Amino acid sequence: MLIKKISAYRVRNSLMETEMSDQMNKQKKRKTIVTLCLAAALVVAGTFLVSASETAAVGMEPSQAAAYVLGEEAITMEVNYGYDNTAKGGRYTPVWIDLANSADQAFEGKIQILSMESDYEIYRYEYPVSIEAGSSVKEHVYIPLGNRADQLFVTLVNGNGQKVVEKRLKLNVSLDVSELFIGVLSDKPERLSYLNGIGVSYSMLKTKTFNLTKENFPQDEIGLDLVDVILITNYRIRDLSERQTTILMEWVKNGGILILGTGNRVDDTLGRFAPELLDDSYEFPTVMSVNMGLEYDTSGPLDSNIDIPCVDVSLRGGNVIFSDDQMPLLSSVSREKGIIAVAAYDFVDIEGFCRENPSYVDKLFTNLMGESRINRLAESVYSGNSNQYWSVKSMINTGNVDRLPEIPLYVMEIIIYILLVGPGLYIFLKQRDLREYYRMGVVVLSILFTGIIYLMGNKTRFEDTFYNYARFLDASDDVISESTFINIRTPYNKPYSVSLNPSYSVRPVTRSYYYEMMSSPTRFTGTEDYNIAINYGQDKTKISAQNVVAFEPKYFQLEKSEYNESKIGFTGEVKLFDGKISGTVTNSFGYPVENAALIMYGNMVMLGDMQPGETKRLDGLELICYPVGQSYVVAEAISGGNQYKKADIEDEYYLDALEKTNALIFYLNNYMTSYTSDARVMGFVKGEDNLNLTLDRDYEHDGLTVVTSSMPVNSYRDRMVSRSVLMKRPKIVSGQYDPDSNILYGIDPVVLEYSLGNDIEVDRIKLNMISDLFLSNEKYGYMTAFSGNMYFYNYNTGVFDLLDNQKTEYTASDLSPYLSPSNTLTVKYLYDNTSEYSWNILLPMINVIGEER
Repeated sequence: MLIKKISAYRVRNSLMETEMSDQMNKQKKRKTIVTLCLAAALVVAGTFLVSASETAAVGMEPSQAAAYVLGEEAITMEVNYGYDNTAKGGRYTPVWIDLANSADQAFEGKIQILSMESDYEIYRYEYPVSIEAGSSVKEHVYIPLGNRADQLFVTLVNGNGQKVVEKRLKLNVSLDVSELFIGVLSDKPERLSYLNGIGVSYSMLKTKTFNLTKENFPQDEIGLDLVDVILITNYRIRDLSERQTTILMEWVKNGGILILGTGNRVDDTLGRFAPELLDDSYEFPTVMSVNMGLEYDTSGPLDSNIDIPCVDVSLRGGNVIFSDDQMPLLSSVSREKGIIAVAAYDFVDIEGFCRENPSYVDKLFTNLMGESRINRLAESVYSGNSNQYWSVKSMINTGNVDRLPEIPLYVMEIIIYILLVGPGLYIFLKQRDLREYYRMGVVVLSILFTGIIYLMGNKTRFEDTFYNYARFLDASDDVISESTFINIRTPYNKPYSVSLNPSYSVRPVTRSYYYEMMSSPTRFTGTEDYNIAINYGQDKTKISAQNVVAFEPKYFQLEKSEYNESKIGFTGEVKLFDGKISGTVTNSFGYPVENAALIMYGNMVMLGDMQPGETKRLDGLELICYPVGQSYVVAEAISGGNQYKKADIEDEYYLDALEKTNALIFYLNNYMTSYTSDARVMGFVKGEDNLNLTLDRDYEHDGLTVVTSSMPVNSYRDRMVSRSVLMKRPKIVSGQYDPDSNILYGIDPVVLEYSLGNDIEVDRIKLNMISDLFLSNEKYGYMTAFSGNMYFYNYNTGVFDLLDNQKTEYTASDLSPYLSPSNTLTVKYLYDNTSEYSWNILLPMINVIGEER
């Protein structure tokens, strides 16, 4: 008995010791945690104090040096931006960063640039940097600015992510009036200062000039994104490198305006481009008395005349902007989205006249750019790139329909579950006298059917980040230009990252904050954490997102250009004369192309699917006259979407046509918006040939590629030439007419003056109506072919003569009383079918055939 008590006592003591030991351990842990918390608080406080001292030491004005010294380490940073420290929202802005390391050890870190996008989200751009001890480096980067963004925050961090130098850049951005940025390449830029500060088109735009040189002219096309117009006059353009010249022409094709002055230095400015731009070689410059415009005759009929060296230049397919009685003074020609204009004079030589008459500069840019381009630039100060955002969203804000749930299967399963869990299970158990197990059976069936539904939803469930894309690949003889739009999404409310091929430049596609229904812009202080970080590394470009909502779309534009060493593209030759087409087109892309088509201004030919290396002969193929400016109907005709009267997401062929239609609408609206004398071959690639967007892993993705190539069109037969009169915009004498779409609207008569070109002897003209492919389709009931009376203005009698509605061709003898000495033809359209009135009344496409003079 005593032994049992002693044993119990020992056990009780052992338990008490164990409990006391546990309590002591817990107290030690509490002390440790408290100590760590205090240490962390001190570290945070110290970091805050250091950060505050850094910020206080940093200069807050542009172009001022900032320095941070820690022990023997000293880093200084100086930052400049834009051209003449001027920027524009919605564009890439060049940023130059000069870093100097006076310490005795090398520095490794990153440059971080914080910017607010148009939708108020914070973007951080990161670039690796390395500075040897006692040396300095110059970094040149391009930062996309959000609409109305007026500041950037530039920070240098070390390898541990700690701030070393921080700088705030207050940007010189116009927030009230849109500016027209003009880059000037000239040996006498001081004599072109009259171009600066001029209001254009009732001051909707205000000009701002920058002096460019061979040294500061960009080596990448992205570097010209900030500039709207480039003027080259009194300058030897061959001083630019071959790469710089290539970049210049690519910039024009993407929407830039290039103006070339000539005069005594015509060989220097125009000689390099003469074979591509001119019909004939130009004569030597001669001093002439040029009339700059009758409106400048203030006190006499010759007040507007100035004596300057001029050159008679005839642009191939050019549109005359200004002219006097002797020759064209300013002509322009479209190059895809852009314009090339050539003046008969050197802009330096008209300095005196323009200083006395600044309205001439306004007149020049207003007539050269056109109303739609001016309006687009003027609106950009408020809307930024919102138009592009909505276009991209409608193109790639889609999903894989294979992931849609099979609704009938779910309905069937629910019905089966209700039948089983209700009368089925009850009757089954009742017959076996097992009714007490009914509740358990309901639970088992519920679990079973829940598992079935979960398994059925596997194909509809996203497990990781995914993206949709639309890629546009344009291949010329020398360059391959790629522009890819991606929509990145994640199924969770958590951060994610995507690593991209480093050869691409990355640009966010966002909308203006005006669409966010906010009363005032969000304050941007530079202390905000980023929403999107774009890290440009040596081997990859990494996009990181945080504070995201599940399935929230993030749009980006990826661009790159490279030399066409493999000579991919569409090749061949195209001949188009008097409505008859011939020639060949070969698919040299190396992979199959679907729904290929050859598109010229107002005409197209369906080529169908093409295998690698396949050649299609154009002889005998139908030449379809399509309505210009109606991208939707043209895209549907090419993709096959015009065969479907209504949406049918159960039809895979409909969905394929819809995807192609959306991509082609975007391409036509952004890359084929005006007249061009060349043809463009395009098609679709559904596979992933040469698709190398992401690097680290294979994300789930869906999309397609549009491949294109430009091909010259031979419209000559001996000395005869055939072309559209719409190559030059008609002059609107009266009425309401849209030259971009060749449509009239309103019930009033429309009078247009067409220029047939004073470089030819007119042989005949033909009136081509829009093909029935478009007019007979019920989907396009909003389009109506012109029906009514047409009249030609008779220069002999001074009245309009009624035409025969059945006649579509007029010879030179028929046209004799209707052509002016400068080969203009004035036509009046009187639409009479008011019972079926449409806002899209399609006028005939007029072609002229004539002999070169």
